Amino acid sequence: MTQNTFAASILFALLAMGLSCETARGHEPGPPARGVRWDISLDVPTWPGLRDLQPEGAGAFDPVGIGLGGSIHWPVTRSAGSELLIGFDGSIAVTGSSIRGDFETLQARQLYLGASAKWLLGERHKVSLDAGIGYHMVDMAQVDVQWYGTYEFEHWSSGRPGGYIGATWDIGASRPDNNSGLFVAIKVHFADFGRVYDEEFSPSWSVLGADAGTLDGPLYLLRIGYSAR
Repeated sequence: MTQNTFAASILFALLAMGLSCETARGHEPGPPARGVRWDISLDVPTWPGLRDLQPEGAGAFDPVGIGLGGSIHWPVTRSAGSELLIGFDGSIAVTGSSIRGDFETLQARQLYLGASAKWLLGERHKVSLDAGIGYHMVDMAQVDVQWYGTYEFEHWSSGRPGGYIGATWDIGASRPDNNSGLFVAIKVHFADFGRVYDEEFSPSWSVLGADAGTLDGPLYLLRIGYSAR
């Protein structure tokens, strides 16, 4: 496990322990108890490490990508000032580039699945501090989509354990009679994917080359979507 991943895991543990201390003081009257929280979102990833790569082919990865995300969390304990939810979340995303291959430009594709905790704070419990640990996969491929099918060639792939920290604002849940609506969140993922290179290297069609650099975090993820409880 990398130092960044270890740090994220420690922060996740501290978050859970911190709320345990909060609830140990006893339960007090607060907002009405609510059930399972779930959300779906449009995600916008920004990955400085991706932009810093120096492939053999001309071009670079785009500053931002696009993706989809979702999560589900169950309440564990609550008090007047806070509430702890535990659950799962995941996301998929793709970042384009101007790096030209044999038949299409290169794409970086990301997949994350993991367990997480949300520490909701405030009078309405609509703002949370978030942390999680899971498995993060990424690959780089040329993908050609036509009406008769899809052809792709994968240049490189890697999978690593990783962690994240973040925060969420359930804007739509700000009224006493409303438990759903728009939410905005930010995640900062940490993982080290190692050296990036053409895994099937050939000087005649090299795109990434023998060593395009190393890919690591942080990966910043803006989430905008719908949440409900």
